[in-house]
Amino acid sequence: MRSAMTRLALLPFAFAAGAVALAAAPATTLKDAFADHFTVGAALNTQIIVQPEHPARALVKRHFNSVTAANAMKWGPFNPEPGVHVFEHADALVAFAEANGMQVIGHTLFWHQQTPSWVFQDEAGAPISREALLKRMRERVRVVAQRYGTRVHLWDVVNEAIEDDGSPRKSNWYRVLGDDFVPEAFRIAGEELPTSVQLIYNDYSMFQPGRRAAVVKMIHDLRARGLRIDGVGLQGHWGLDFPKLEDAEASIVAFAEAGVRVHITELDVDVLPRSPDMFGADLNKRAQLSPENNPYTAGLPAEMQEKLARRYAEIFALFVKHADKIDRVTFWGVTDGDSWLNGFPVRGRTNHPLLFARANQPKPALDAVLGVAAGR
Repeated sequence: MRSAMTRLALLPFAFAAGAVALAAAPATTLKDAFADHFTVGAALNTQIIVQPEHPARALVKRHFNSVTAANAMKWGPFNPEPGVHVFEHADALVAFAEANGMQVIGHTLFWHQQTPSWVFQDEAGAPISREALLKRMRERVRVVAQRYGTRVHLWDVVNEAIEDDGSPRKSNWYRVLGDDFVPEAFRIAGEELPTSVQLIYNDYSMFQPGRRAAVVKMIHDLRARGLRIDGVGLQGHWGLDFPKLEDAEASIVAFAEAGVRVHITELDVDVLPRSPDMFGADLNKRAQLSPENNPYTAGLPAEMQEKLARRYAEIFALFVKHADKIDRVTFWGVTDGDSWLNGFPVRGRTNHPLLFARANQPKPALDAVLGVAAGR
């Protein structure tokens, strides 16, 4: 049998000149096509979570067997003020998942973004002590553990704590806890959450050698302290020509060899122009809107649909090749219309990074991905 990577070169992507490059609904689904390889998930925004008649829900039910809250479980939306918890949206996500036989991915316990400033301050507004911050971290985990328990199957314990060069991100967490931030986060999560709930470290640009080496070291350091880490999430905020697949493959292999399961998280493929200094997912980076960096406001041309389809086929051929190491692939969004890339790194752009177009139609990229699973 030809390998997935060899089959890729034979995938038939034919687009007639001027054709509308959208596809009919396929007979199979993503979750069924990859059932022998990994689970397939999507991140849901608040509108999809709380609106029972939202049109994207039909796609979620049909194609995905895990769901992630794009924002509802982050500290800021979930616990905006001391003693104030907004359970409604997270509860709705969990209920939706349970009603449809899906895994729930908890995102995220500790992150330098979307964490309220009060978390790092005492009642007088002064910087908080180490002991007080650790107490607040434990209180946060205890709340979600008591409310959701094993109904949430996995938590991104720490998100984006390392820079491209492998150095620690100098966040508020680091300023108070220093090098103990990540170990203490995993210690608290391991002590408060049920033992069957998987504990994950999640980050972007994991193909960078410095970040890759730092995460491998983190895995070994945590386990040397007797702490549990079950997996690593590789955020797939990628483009049509970055990263090189061999660099992504090197990270998949390195993390698996370090003894953890690999999760492909936040997958999307940016089709719009982006300067090299805007790669990655650093929300502090922003650029100005212009006709040059927003060229597809009327829709994605057929030739770009083909490029996107080929890129997704390459990516999924890599995932299938390493399916023995990968537990899950999660798209960051359901349709192009709810993708965060419409606002990052340039606000107001019209992006087309996912497998479903704005009106919920499948794109040629969906058929390309399904073709990889089918050996076409």
